[in-house]
Amino acid sequence: MVISSLDDFITVFGLSISMSLIGGLIGHFVKNGIVEMPKLVIEYDEDGLTLSSNWLVKWIQRIYYFIIFVVGFRDHRNAKKKIFFDLGFLGDLLIATGTGILAKTALAMANTSDNFAVISSSLLAGYAGLSYLKGLQNRELADLFPEEMEDQNPRMPQK
Repeated sequence: MVISSLDDFITVFGLSISMSLIGGLIGHFVKNGIVEMPKLVIEYDEDGLTLSSNWLVKWIQRIYYFIIFVVGFRDHRNAKKKIFFDLGFLGDLLIATGTGILAKTALAMANTSDNFAVISSSLLAGYAGLSYLKGLQNRELADLFPEEMEDQNPRMPQK
């Protein structure tokens, strides 16, 4: 079948996406327990900057250096600093949608069109994909803020 419109896409992938969304919702609540809002973490500090003594020029310099940092121009002082953006609940739903499409595609490549296979593989793909990516994301956040992540994950080894 050729997919040339949104209706065709929904016809082909609707069941797998909806089942994967259910798996993703289960995975989201197992990992977080709550609906998370998007969060933005910017590791920026002004250590080592030479700022003017004039308060107006100092604020203009601060804004300039911050914009340069966000755009991605880094020097030796802040080369390892990161900008981290997490979509929260919406990102988890995007992951679940993608894993549902992948599950349906894998079944189609295996020449399987049974609805029960689509339902079970999509549920598992939504849950497993979300769990895997959340684990990677939690490790990256733990590197940024180890003291906060230790409280949330008691199984994480203490440093």
